[in-house]
Amino acid sequence: MSQCIIFSNLPNWIQALAAGVIAALTYRTLTVLKKYAKDTQGIAEASVSQLKNTQMPFLALVQRESWTLENQGFGPAINIVFDFTQAGREPRHITALAPKGLHNIHYFFADALAHPAGVLIQYESLSGLKYSSFLTWNELGEIHTVFEKEIK
Repeated sequence: MSQCIIFSNLPNWIQALAAGVIAALTYRTLTVLKKYAKDTQGIAEASVSQLKNTQMPFLALVQRESWTLENQGFGPAINIVFDFTQAGREPRHITALAPKGLHNIHYFFADALAHPAGVLIQYESLSGLKYSSFLTWNELGEIHTVFEKEIK
């Protein structure tokens, strides 16, 4: 008789077992999907960072026929401030520079070169990130540039 009850309830047992297997598979699927979503978010953030880096300006001092500020980066530089200390702080505002753009600074660079404290050039990209190039030189007149990018 007990055997008859088990066989008569066999469809219910199979249905309960199937529901348990489906629940376990669903949990495993959600776990894997959560990992893929996290990886996809990391890829998206890396892509945005790479895009910003490809549009990043980089201002450097070069000597052509005269001392020139050159944008050697791949993006435009805006809100440029060329700053050095002479008889106090002397910031000079410069127009925006397109990639590979040049701006002649020879007329006030001689004053900056006379001061070993260095020159600070601050600027922004179109995305609003702030950058700076700090220029110092040694007794041989060799320029040393330190580039910094603001981290947001």
